[in-house]
Amino acid sequence: MTLKTSLSYRLLFFVLYFCPANLVFSQNIRPYDLEKQAAHAELKGYDASYRVNYFENIIIRSFITSDIANFQFRSSDGQRTFDLVPAAEYLLGLSLDYKWIALEVSFAPAFRQTDAIEDLSNSSSLRLGLNFFYSDQLRQEFSYTRLVGFINTNSETGLSDRLRLLNNTELQTIRGSTYYIANKNFSFRSHYAQTERQLRSAGSLIPKLTYTYSITDPNLEIPVETINTAQLKSFDLIFQMGYLYTFVAKEKWFATIGVHPGVGYNSARYEFLDQSNQLFNNISFAFDSELKFGYNSYRWFFGVGGNWRNFNILNNEANQLNRDNSYLEAYLGFRFNDNKPMRKFFGWFEDHLGF
Repeated sequence: MTLKTSLSYRLLFFVLYFCPANLVFSQNIRPYDLEKQAAHAELKGYDASYRVNYFENIIIRSFITSDIANFQFRSSDGQRTFDLVPAAEYLLGLSLDYKWIALEVSFAPAFRQTDAIEDLSNSSSLRLGLNFFYSDQLRQEFSYTRLVGFINTNSETGLSDRLRLLNNTELQTIRGSTYYIANKNFSFRSHYAQTERQLRSAGSLIPKLTYTYSITDPNLEIPVETINTAQLKSFDLIFQMGYLYTFVAKEKWFATIGVHPGVGYNSARYEFLDQSNQLFNNISFAFDSELKFGYNSYRWFFGVGGNWRNFNILNNEANQLNRDNSYLEAYLGFRFNDNKPMRKFFGWFEDHLGF
């Protein structure tokens, strides 16, 4: 059993251990849950006719997504451009949400070789996530991603063995994002984590600050005269002023649309094979757009969504880095009942830290 598979099983074991079997599939909402929902709405000052939370439930969410970083890499002389796509391009994932915190693990199944793509069987993708709310309107996300094995989709590079060349190319990324939800009646949790349900149509401005540190190791198997980069380290700080709106039909069916333009700062450090290095500092621009459809009831929820992202650096020719990608995601989830020991443990953090 691999580490990635083991992490998924541990999440499932946690739920089965803490949830009594006779309560797991009950469709009747508990009086305790109704009391907590009303108390939360009063405490946080939002209209309970717009959103309802399921904080007293353990929420398991499974998903498949193509949301893996695609990026552009240029040779140091600027003459060759590589449009890199991960060989293991689809992630299967599982997340566990309870109260104010969420854990997530996703990975790519074993990559299957084809006649067109030779010797990429060691390709892998892994992402770990930790998300939580500081308060009802302030959300924090952290993630770690490791991708090994890329395909160069630019056929104009003139390399005879362009696929095998990137067999061991590796990208590691540590990312954090902080969101502020301006409209208290808009359920950001319903859109991103399904720990709530939007009951009536609403929208909100959502300022977002994202900070990312990434390390790219080309690890080329054969020497290429114009590619002498040993490692690229990059830091990005981006502020986006986004807007999301959710249309609701019959309190369970929904469609959400959003746009997130932004501007930021990029610092990229190139370390070369001759042990020299070069630093670039530039202004960057970002734009995200997204669309999602789905169903969200008391126990079950599911949906599909898509996102298009564009990330450009002002001095792209010098920085040699650009990102432009789109992805699709489909998910299915279920909400289980919690129990008193769990409430007591997590309640301590709510009482003492304000979560």
